[in-house]
Amino acid sequence: MIQDLLLLALIRSRNEAADDVLVECLRFGNEAEQLRALDAIIQKKSVRALVGVLALFDRLPETLQLVVLKQIKAFHIAIREGGRSDDAAIRVAAMKLIARGRQGRLAYVLSENLHEANETVSRAAAEAMVALARWVASEAKALQRGIIENPSDINHPAATQQQAYDLLMEQRPEIEAAIARALDVHRGRHSQDLLRGAILLCDSTASRAFQILATPKHGGQTPMVRRLQQAPTSEHVDAFLLGASHGHLRSHFGTAFAHISEAPVLDALLRRTYWLKDNSLQLCIQQVGRGVWWSESDLARDLARRRPEESAKIGEWVCLSGTHEALQDERLEKLRQHAAESATARLRLLRIAARRPRGTSVVLLKNFLTDADERLMRIAAREIIRRRPPDYENLLLQLMTSAPPSVRKVVGRAIGQSGFEHFWNKFDRLPKPIRRQAGSAMLKLLPDAIVRLQKRLSVGPADQRLKALQIVYELGMAESMRDAVVAMCHDADPRLRSKAVMVAGQIPSVTPEMLVDRLLNDTDARVRANTIEVLENKADARFVPVLTERARSATNRERANAIKALFKMRVSTVSNQLFTMLRDDRAEHRISAMWTLRQIGWWQLLGEVGRLAKDDSNIRVRRYALNVLKGVADLSAAASSEAAGRKATGIGVAETPGPAVRRSA
Repeated sequence: MIQDLLLLALIRSRNEAADDVLVECLRFGNEAEQLRALDAIIQKKSVRALVGVLALFDRLPETLQLVVLKQIKAFHIAIREGGRSDDAAIRVAAMKLIARGRQGRLAYVLSENLHEANETVSRAAAEAMVALARWVASEAKALQRGIIENPSDINHPAATQQQAYDLLMEQRPEIEAAIARALDVHRGRHSQDLLRGAILLCDSTASRAFQILATPKHGGQTPMVRRLQQAPTSEHVDAFLLGASHGHLRSHFGTAFAHISEAPVLDALLRRTYWLKDNSLQLCIQQVGRGVWWSESDLARDLARRRPEESAKIGEWVCLSGTHEALQDERLEKLRQHAAESATARLRLLRIAARRPRGTSVVLLKNFLTDADERLMRIAAREIIRRRPPDYENLLLQLMTSAPPSVRKVVGRAIGQSGFEHFWNKFDRLPKPIRRQAGSAMLKLLPDAIVRLQKRLSVGPADQRLKALQIVYELGMAESMRDAVVAMCHDADPRLRSKAVMVAGQIPSVTPEMLVDRLLNDTDARVRANTIEVLENKADARFVPVLTERARSATNRERANAIKALFKMRVSTVSNQLFTMLRDDRAEHRISAMWTLRQIGWWQLLGEVGRLAKDDSNIRVRRYALNVLKGVADLSAAASSEAAGRKATGIGVAETPGPAVRRSA
């Protein structure tokens, strides 16, 4: 209680002796007493007492130093007065506190002391400026990474990332202005320190330090340009790259790069991934490394001491080495195998392979097509599709049998159109057995082929739709496309209707009533004739009345198909109907009748064919009749030869055509 009253009296007193008492308490007391004395000094706001705190700052415990740094604004007036004190030690202490407290607004105090004749004072001012510049540079990088230092650190009074950002934005302009002004007017022994601070702040085109390069007649321009033309240190990498890209110093970039001998500097430069595309940098890498360090033994040693996640970083060097693509592929494949347990590392290697220009090797991408991770397989397949190397379609088709569904979907979308078009264009030139085999393989490998075929059925020229119907018919896909086929049975084009009726005959779910409706109501004879062929294959006795009626049709093909269908259904009147058709006055009916006779093998009427071949007035009829007789004669001769051979060997005699056939022969 007495101590509280005493401190209250000292705080309220305007006597300088009270200030001295508080400072002495701060000097000789224990930590608890020092803390109470420091609080009293801050509350009193006496310049004399605050300056005394500055003089004792380095000897205070860290907890008290942190209190001072957190309430640094209360010491501004003391720092300003201390920076102008006759005591050099107090001046140095004030400037050190400016640097440690990140007080850029007090940078003018440093500028005033920079030109002092006292070497200790001027050096302290220069060092404080460099310390402020280093803090700005490191804090900016930390904020870019989303990391701030331990807030309890006495060198870092900010408690949160937002506070750190606000503090940086508040102090940086004053710091940059002070260093730029000092570099312009100072010609003393500390010019190199000031230049170092300016280069630390030169980390963006918006910085005041970078503007020195573009400011005419600035005193610091020449030394700054001269320094940026030399090999950088690790803390000057940003300024080095910025000067090369925006400061018109690109011509010196390769020369400076070739003289870099420090590994951290080289690593810091190469971590700027946007510079890896620069041709000058690639040239410098070849000059420095020349690819000699990634021999098999060196690479194996590097991989042995690195985790899989880190080993993928070696791929960046390998890809930029300038060595032959085959050697790069070999090294990158070893890296991929080493990273077998890390999908992240393999993804990085895959991105390295994807950055290669078109026309380069795709061996690594092909190896990724067998990766254990489905996502990486999918990315590799897409990259190969984008690059379209030779024979890439065959390469991707192999994935359709074993790859995961998502990969097959990507491949199907990419080569589905080309694969379908390839089959479509060659369909007409292929033999029928080969058509079926090729079509079955296409449907198996290209899941969307059915959709593409349905589209060809629905839209397009009539010839294309007819071809699509033929493909559906030969591949036995009518049931899966029932709706499209049935709709085409009512198409306006008679050619499409006639073909669609033939295809609809393959569909079990198509009712006979629909077919009979086409037979009775369609206006095109070809459609009706094809419908009769479908009804013949169904061999249903319910169709006999309709077929009997069509056997007397005025259209030759329709009439011939009806007689042929009735013969298959074993209708007894077929012989009379066929004989009547052979005696018809119309030549096309007589020709169709002979075609029917050949199809059903009704040789009892072969004599009528001989009469037509001899006496018919139409040359086409006579010629067709002669062809029928010749075919029968060839058949009889072949049968007789076979019978003679069997008789000679004792196997047995085969049946030969009837007497009518022998007589005609």
